[in-house]
Amino acid sequence: MPAAAERMKQPLVLAAILAIACLSASCRARSDKDAVAAVLDDMAARVEDRDAAGLVAHLAEDYADFEGRDRIATQTMAEEYFRRYRGIKTKVLSSRIAMAAAGKATAEMDVSLYSGVAAALRKAVGFSGENYRVSCVLRKEGRWRVSEARWEFIPMSGLFPESIKVLQELFPKQ
Repeated sequence: MPAAAERMKQPLVLAAILAIACLSASCRARSDKDAVAAVLDDMAARVEDRDAAGLVAHLAEDYADFEGRDRIATQTMAEEYFRRYRGIKTKVLSSRIAMAAAGKATAEMDVSLYSGVAAALRKAVGFSGENYRVSCVLRKEGRWRVSEARWEFIPMSGLFPESIKVLQELFPKQ
């Protein structure tokens, strides 16, 4: 093969090797911690999308919250919340996930909830919404599902330090 033709093939071979390396890196199996984080992020998205059924799909069959609500009662509660409030915005400020025994995990996350109107005015008025700490236990049942959950209102002073940093970036001092 002539030298010029060989030099032209080198960039193609290099590009192919890089493409294979990138694909294999992106195709690597997600860790369980990554999968749990994805469930939490998707649940927040389901709230913002007003999708009670999608939210409840992440709950285990024997799910119970801190007030004894099961899956059906949780779906009813979410649907009522969605009827009452329009333009719900959800921001997961930070999460802390701990992997426990095989197939179990615990998670705590700080979540800010606000309406679309507050989102539009947030920089002008400095309103960061209502902040909640959500704690849950997850179990791997083919996929990760929430088996227990608890949430409570958290004042700014009670947020994780990393959550405060996110809020400061969202709502800079004017």
